[in-house]
Amino acid sequence: MLEMKTKTSGLIFSGNAWTRAVASLIVSLCSLGAAAAAAPARPPTPPDWFHIIPIDAHTYAISEPKYWQENVSYLLIGSDRALLFDTGPGIYSIRAAVAALTSLPVVVIPSHLHFDHVGDLEEFDDVRLLDAPALRAQVHGGYFVEPPSQYLLRTPIKYRVHGWIKDGQTMELGGRTVRLLSTPGHTPDSVSVIDAGGARLFTGDIVNRMVTLCDVPGSDIKAMAASLRRLLEFSRPGSLAYEAHSESPLTRPELAQLATGIGAIAAGTATSTPMCLGGIPMRRFNVGAFAIILPVSADATLKPLGSVTETLDWEGGECNAPHP
Repeated sequence: MLEMKTKTSGLIFSGNAWTRAVASLIVSLCSLGAAAAAAPARPPTPPDWFHIIPIDAHTYAISEPKYWQENVSYLLIGSDRALLFDTGPGIYSIRAAVAALTSLPVVVIPSHLHFDHVGDLEEFDDVRLLDAPALRAQVHGGYFVEPPSQYLLRTPIKYRVHGWIKDGQTMELGGRTVRLLSTPGHTPDSVSVIDAGGARLFTGDIVNRMVTLCDVPGSDIKAMAASLRRLLEFSRPGSLAYEAHSESPLTRPELAQLATGIGAIAAGTATSTPMCLGGIPMRRFNVGAFAIILPVSADATLKPLGSVTETLDWEGGECNAPHP
């Protein structure tokens, strides 16, 4: 039998080997095609979904004002790499919005691990979390696994984590140094980023203009008060705190007002009014124009939602159970 030989890229294949190679390639391509066909097609991002707001020439707020929680993520760009603080709810891809602003490698750090801050983490190759034993223990089979109480959706999630950052550790972005701080209160895993020597603080959900939630699993009002005092120590006069649900940053006097008011709540000297959130009895405290929501008891925290698009009425609503 005549054996045919084919030379490609300096390699010689016999007829049988060539046939096997081609067959293997066809099987691989078919498998990839089947996988692509099985994956649901993602709708294109509406042109007005992401609002890009320059804070300065190398810092951007990436706002999603049409999402019901109006999430705002932040991109800090150095000369060597960029830091993306939060990735939003993941309804539409934030990666394309980031790519339009920088071609540098991007490090992603979520402010905390609720669903509306870790959407589409799998789009990025360098995701880092606070280096804490409890978080490291959540890695199983190479994936970080979030239970519903932490993710705040009824379906758990898992994703790759590529690095860990210690409390107080600095990160060099190239001509720009940022510092990560552990700032528990809203959640145990909440972190903030100190930029420009304390002129800018990126604070996630530690406090928010719309409503500050201290009623989710793991919330701790005493830890929240301590975290706010720590943030004030790292800030400087005239600094701004960029939170995760408003395009308007908090001023340092507002942050100080919240630290004092939340300290009073933690000390038990503030008064509240009853309200309901997600059908659950809650307590609402007012610190100036800011609303702080606490549960009526430690086991009456907000329950995980059914989906990213399920909404809550921040003004209250009907309770499924009477107030005690």
